[in-house]
Amino acid sequence: MKTPSVTQAISPWVDWSKVPPHLLQTAAERGTNVHDICLMRIAKGLFVSGVPEECVGYVESYHRWFDLMVDEVIFTEDRLEDKALGYNGQPDSLIKSKQGYLIHVDLKTPVTSQKAWRLQIAAYDHLIEINKGIVPDRSGSLQLNPDGGVAKMAYYEGSRNQDFAVFLSVLNAYRFFNA
Repeated sequence: MKTPSVTQAISPWVDWSKVPPHLLQTAAERGTNVHDICLMRIAKGLFVSGVPEECVGYVESYHRWFDLMVDEVIFTEDRLEDKALGYNGQPDSLIKSKQGYLIHVDLKTPVTSQKAWRLQIAAYDHLIEINKGIVPDRSGSLQLNPDGGVAKMAYYEGSRNQDFAVFLSVLNAYRFFNA
């Protein structure tokens, strides 16, 4: 069995059943576009043009946050793997803030937060530690504002070990049901 990604392992526990399929697909495409523009262009200091209309507010929100908070980008979207535990993932970014903190930042475009994000962050933190030798000072989800307003950072502090233990349970259940 191919090693599952963090997202694959968590996905059975994320309920999208109340969202009509066409809206879910549109949101997924928008999220992919926003990630590409923010992480593969803005975070890398590249010129940004031709932003799709449905992404403009999110991109403006990220750009405002980035200019205010980021001193240095350590990495963006590196594919990392834990061969021993048998999973992989692609954390969005690790930055050094202007205040001197190493912060693992996961971009989010949904307006409402989800419990599964904590598991995702803990699993990515583990991958960052074993692959890069870095333990982030802080980790969290950056919810971008669809209207270009202030992005909201939700830090997951004090629950990393518990969240990672729950992730491992989810990972084991995923493997059991997909073997």
